[in-house]
Amino acid sequence: MRAFGRYSIALLILAGVWGCGEKGAKLQKSVIPPDKSLFETGSEYLRKSQYIKARLAFQTLINTYPDSELAADSYLAIADSFYDESGTENLLQAEDQYKNFIIFFPMSPKAADAQMKIISLNMKMMRAPDRDKTYSYKAEAAIRKFLADFPDSEYVPIARQYLREVQENLALGDYNVGMFYQERGNYVASKSRFKEIEEKYKEFSMMDDALYRLASSLEKTENPDEAAIYYGKLVTGYPFSAHFETAKARLQALGKPVPQVDTQLAAQNQARVKQPEGFSPVKPFVDFIEALGFHGPPDRYEYARKTVEAQRAAAAAPKPAEGERTSDGILIETTLTKDASGRTSTSTTLGGNPNATPSTTDKDEDKRKQDPKDARKKDAKKPS
Repeated sequence: MRAFGRYSIALLILAGVWGCGEKGAKLQKSVIPPDKSLFETGSEYLRKSQYIKARLAFQTLINTYPDSELAADSYLAIADSFYDESGTENLLQAEDQYKNFIIFFPMSPKAADAQMKIISLNMKMMRAPDRDKTYSYKAEAAIRKFLADFPDSEYVPIARQYLREVQENLALGDYNVGMFYQERGNYVASKSRFKEIEEKYKEFSMMDDALYRLASSLEKTENPDEAAIYYGKLVTGYPFSAHFETAKARLQALGKPVPQVDTQLAAQNQARVKQPEGFSPVKPFVDFIEALGFHGPPDRYEYARKTVEAQRAAAAAPKPAEGERTSDGILIETTLTKDASGRTSTSTTLGGNPNATPSTTDKDEDKRKQDPKDARKKDAKKPS
């Protein structure tokens, strides 16, 4: 009896220990690692636009757990907090943080996104063409770095588009300065500006006008041979230009041969020409605001990201099935459609007759089966 009592007590103790062990194991599983907890806290603050608190959480994670797998994302999140807060000072802080991220984590799949955000924030701070060009030059340099460091990125076509946009801004600034000098008779200074456009900004939308003004400035500074070179370029590649006939006349007056039009080059050049904008009652106000150096701040990174996501979705979408052919060689095409309630329906067309469908064809067949006399009458009329 005493032995039974001892065994009972031992079993109760063992059961208690086992129960505590299971409870402890469950508790350990439910505990969130401290680095993950800090990251989630920072992310929540960032979603609520509480930027200082978010940065504090992310920086604590980096300092306390430098080897955490979330350290890289924390660097990027700090940069994003400055980027989202916006304003010149915050954007410059974001730029430094993105650069640090690329230096510390060059192999990260998010490095290209960080460089694209550097492009975006500098384009946000770009001024009008006749204002300070600091951020235009910085944006151009950031784009060139992106193309050099991430040549296989999906963002490359968009980065090239941004490069053309930034260079258009820079070229227009030089063009306006060149015109200013030319209209005041300072042809040496105007020549320098227009020549810079021709050499550095090959895709400038007003290149024909820049070439004409460059050639005119060269004539005024007694450089007829060099002027003829640029008149010739205008004739060769810009037959649509308002200066085309004048350029030919100037070549003839200078005793120089008039070159033939390069139609392929002309088509490429014409594609770059800006189309005239339609009338808008608010345009004068927009022009006035832009003349003061203020621009709307479109988010170039978001545009690039959404464009790439749309391209991925289009590539992943199932391709329509090829049409099937019947034994008679008739092409049958089936289209699947889904209505707002989610129901799927099919419609089938015959390739031989766009207006025919299997339903109408089946009805004709049913009529022949239902009225065999008519069919025999038609057969009797046929010549033997």
